[in-house]
Amino acid sequence: MKNLILIITVCLTLLNVSIFAQSIKCATMKHLQKRIKEDPTLFTRMQQSEIRTHNWISEQANFKKTQQVISIPVVVHVLWHDPIENISDQQIQSQIDVLNEDFRLMNADSLDYNHPFWVYSSDTEIEFCLASRDPDGNATDGITRTFTDSVSFVGEGNEKASATGGVDNWDPTEYLNIWVCNLDGSGGTLGYASFPSDLATNPDEDGVVIRYEAFGSEGTAGSGSFTENDGGRTGTHEVGHWLNLRHIWGDDTCGDDFVADTKTAEEANYGCPSFPHKANNACGTDVDGEMYMNYMDYVDDACMNMFTEGQADRMHAALNGDRIGLLTSSGCGSPNALNEYSFDNSIKILPNPNNGNFTINFIKVNTEIINISVYDLVGSQIKKFENVKVFPFKMEMNELSNGVY
Repeated sequence: MKNLILIITVCLTLLNVSIFAQSIKCATMKHLQKRIKEDPTLFTRMQQSEIRTHNWISEQANFKKTQQVISIPVVVHVLWHDPIENISDQQIQSQIDVLNEDFRLMNADSLDYNHPFWVYSSDTEIEFCLASRDPDGNATDGITRTFTDSVSFVGEGNEKASATGGVDNWDPTEYLNIWVCNLDGSGGTLGYASFPSDLATNPDEDGVVIRYEAFGSEGTAGSGSFTENDGGRTGTHEVGHWLNLRHIWGDDTCGDDFVADTKTAEEANYGCPSFPHKANNACGTDVDGEMYMNYMDYVDDACMNMFTEGQADRMHAALNGDRIGLLTSSGCGSPNALNEYSFDNSIKILPNPNNGNFTINFIKVNTEIINISVYDLVGSQIKKFENVKVFPFKMEMNELSNGVY
């Protein structure tokens, strides 16, 4: 008897953004709305991306967390007009350190094992390095510094182009670009990011922007009126968006962040709530209330400390989808060295064995043509799939008799 599996495509509502009375600390969704107004096709691309994300998570459940820890190369573009904005190398490294601690669940302020939400905490198995190799293969410290005539930026993308007083990004398929600048005039906004679904059509705008008073955990971090943003968590929050995470309240009253284990929130949380917060809220939480300590909320840096397993799944889906180029980036490698690629853990087949419907996942190298051939035990080719371009790829082989191939 053959088993049939039906994959149900879920239609998702992506945007229904409400503006709350308190300040919008993150302008990612505001920037997204502006981009959709300029290019209505972006909304369709995001819907398609969400379906791919949903399907990838469903299909990869059997071998999640089996690949090596992913290291993402980072280039930090420092834009300065006033010398105080030209932050130090040490401050930049402090932000990289915070990212690594937060994404690997090595942060000293992680939840206690006895906390009800500890079970949801996740080591995302994603790390970050300041790039050691630039797009031309030359040595770099992963930092660019640019004097600009622009006294400040308003968070609308001007930072990302040399023609408008900023600096152009490095290849966004292989690097995480972070701009650090003066965001005065942006209503107290700490930063904003681009989503993976916009990468293919708007690569020049891909990356993260953070104000210099909320970047890293030393130097100018927490200066001025941003005393509660001195822990580098703005970077953690915005990189979460860059890897396709949403705010935990779904940017609407009891909205959807497309993650099952983050607890539905009524709206953004601010300050430093005490646990439990909003127990049995209007969205249907239990006695433990809302997960305000999640990095994708708006609480103070000192009071956010976790990603969940579901959020880690979404980030890995992005890294195996729109941001797949990062998996083979040489940005963290040795300068002027020959590119080496190991196929260890890069090809996975599941379920294996099964009834003839296999799914193969391949972390692609830079090639345009991928052919898959199936052989029997005596070496005869019995089936071939040519010019495969999209992974995961489903191989239907129901017509073959029982055996090993």
